[in-house]
Amino acid sequence: MELCGIEKLVLNPDKKISLGQNKFKFLKKIGDRRYQAIASYLPKENNWLVISVWVRGEDDRVPLIWQIITLPFRLLWWILKFIWQIIAKIA
Repeated sequence: MELCGIEKLVLNPDKKISLGQNKFKFLKKIGDRRYQAIASYLPKENNWLVISVWVRGEDDRVPLIWQIITLPFRLLWWILKFIWQIIAKIA
């Protein structure tokens, strides 16, 4: 049976940091994303209680429609930056 992402994160982390009071921070890279979680071990249930999970430091892909809408502005910015570099070399 294959583990889901959160199970991989908690049961087989790349790094595990103790936060005290039976709480831990788990870090794991799954695919191209770095996941982090805070979990507490429940000894009576012999299980983990996951408090929070998040992806840190990565942006989702920009939607194609947004890339199309912003293309003229990005081109204008690139042209202005290029002209500014030429002017700076001349001066």
